[in-house]
Amino acid sequence: MLCFLRNIAICILALFAFVCITAQPASAKWSDRWKIATLAPDGVGWARQIKAIVIPAVTEVTDKNLKIHVYWGGIMGDDEDYIKKMRIDQLQGAGLSGQGTKLAVPEMSVVELPFLFNNYDEVDYIKSKMSNTFDRIASDNGYFLVAWIDQDFDRLYAVGSPLETLQDYARIRPLSWFGPIEAATYRTLGATPVSVTMPEAPSTLRQGIGNAIIAPAAWVVGTQLYNVLHHVSPLDFRYAPALIVVTSKRWGTMPQEYQKNYHDRRPAVMDEFSRELRRDNVRAYEAMLAHGLKEAAPSQEVVDTIRERMLPLWEEMAGDVYPMHLLKELLGHLEEYRSR
Repeated sequence: MLCFLRNIAICILALFAFVCITAQPASAKWSDRWKIATLAPDGVGWARQIKAIVIPAVTEVTDKNLKIHVYWGGIMGDDEDYIKKMRIDQLQGAGLSGQGTKLAVPEMSVVELPFLFNNYDEVDYIKSKMSNTFDRIASDNGYFLVAWIDQDFDRLYAVGSPLETLQDYARIRPLSWFGPIEAATYRTLGATPVSVTMPEAPSTLRQGIGNAIIAPAAWVVGTQLYNVLHHVSPLDFRYAPALIVVTSKRWGTMPQEYQKNYHDRRPAVMDEFSRELRRDNVRAYEAMLAHGLKEAAPSQEVVDTIRERMLPLWEEMAGDVYPMHLLKELLGHLEEYRSR
């Protein structure tokens, strides 16, 4: 009898221990390590914000159970290489430029249309209204959007040409590395684009094969092309997004508790990151002007003509580059915002 009672007690204790173990949240047993890569060199604004804002946020919401190792400065290749490596799980995530954004989530090309946005207030409104839409689209493409941030409002830089008249724009040989919308933009200006990859762009400009480029200010500073370029048009030709992504497969292994924690935290992460990055881009632009880069401001008549020429591109690109319904949704939100 005593032996029987002892066996019963042992079984009860074993059952109790099993229940205690299985009752622990999944997050208590989960840990992971992500390898991500970016073209941003360690120390520049983009990299500083990843270190100061994104990594601490992810670390905190996962109770330090997620470790992130970043490969800076393109040592793992360019955006196209990152996408290939994410497909085979050699990388779990990446910080993507505007070009990489288009490669990973092609539908986001819709926010890069020339002269679509007037300012960052409009950009932020579209982020607030369409982040869920692009979350679904990114998921269909195999990614979770850790953060939708900014590359810049990209401007047109040129060697020699002052970029003041329509004839000036038609004479340039601009480098085209940003996809079909950019190439169509140049052709609409009457220019003949020179196709390159982004890593080839600096040497192509220095060799004189091309003599103009639409680019973000921080990139022009980082490549030291301000020593080659003479003029910049102050027109904001396009808004270019940037993304920090992780593969849906890897994100899906994270406990739901952690996923929810980060979803709740993400708007603040995006806001702080973008705010700091925008300041960095302004400082970079002002530094180039102080160094000797000259602003070449076209007349209002020229600006109006350029904008008028660009508007038909929005619908012409629909269907091939992004779906028409996405363009209509975006324009509807913009109309709503501007009507206020």
